Amino acid sequence: MNEQTLEQAADWVDRINDLNEDESKELSLWLKEPENKAAFDRVSKIFGDPSINKALHNLHIYDNDTSITPLQKKTNKQKNFSILAIAASFSAIAFMAYWFSLPQQEASIKPIIVSNDSFEPVKTINAPIGERVSKLLADGTYLHLNAGSELTAKLQSNVRKVVLNKGQVFFDVAKDKKRPFIIDSGETNITVLGTSFDVQHNENKVVVTVYEGKVKVSAKDTVTLIPPQKAVVVDGRITVFTDKSLEQLPLWRTGWIEAEKETLDSIVEQLQRYSNDKIKLENELSNTVISGRFNLETPKQSLMLIADAYNLKLEKRQNILLLSRI
Repeated sequence: MNEQTLEQAADWVDRINDLNEDESKELSLWLKEPENKAAFDRVSKIFGDPSINKALHNLHIYDNDTSITPLQKKTNKQKNFSILAIAASFSAIAFMAYWFSLPQQEASIKPIIVSNDSFEPVKTINAPIGERVSKLLADGTYLHLNAGSELTAKLQSNVRKVVLNKGQVFFDVAKDKKRPFIIDSGETNITVLGTSFDVQHNENKVVVTVYEGKVKVSAKDTVTLIPPQKAVVVDGRITVFTDKSLEQLPLWRTGWIEAEKETLDSIVEQLQRYSNDKIKLENELSNTVISGRFNLETPKQSLMLIADAYNLKLEKRQNILLLSRI
């Protein structure tokens, strides 16, 4: 099973709920190839969500092909993670349905176990402005890139290494005790064997948030994080925080910001990944604390909402969106 086929399968699974009639026919033909079907089944099992099977039936892809094995029903814990894994392609309504189900369910991630004979050459993965990208590596590790992110990945016989050049990535690392998974984000190194965590690499800091397992973060100091901890690295110095709200997967995966007394500067930094226009703040607004729920997919409308709620003014000047006091 080659890398290209796995990537195609991951793309089909990620878009399964948004296919039009022509794309559905294309998927049906694509699945007739045994290698394609095997890749699709493998990726589907990683997601583990029965809604994928339901979508295939709704699109009449199973109707005349009994060779395709439907997904078995998963437990609530598995189901909850699976919904999260493909939530980035759901509408806001689907997200709200999931959100209200969170108190009854606990996120659980089950990375697949692979042998250490999965190699691939250096590859660069980009997520352009305004678009989230998911990629499956040959070892079974899933990478979810936030908009405006870039990394390079290389799997070797004794180590798996990623260089995070910029942006934010959620890693669901396949277990492999013989090959540690190392992320280089400048002055900060992160080492794991198999776990789920989020890394945000900005110009002046690195933020590592752990959702499952253990993660070692090294800069001038070295710390080991467990859920629900996160480490903020500034100038090589590590500060560790514990926050119960970190027990769920990051909201950016679903296209939303849930701000609770966050600085306006932090909110703008997240919206900027989805805006081709440069977003600027008056200097005195940078540390203004705000709360609310904002859509990453529509950054200008989110800024308008912030301006209206906090008595500010939003202006468009050529390719600049300026937020200032009235």
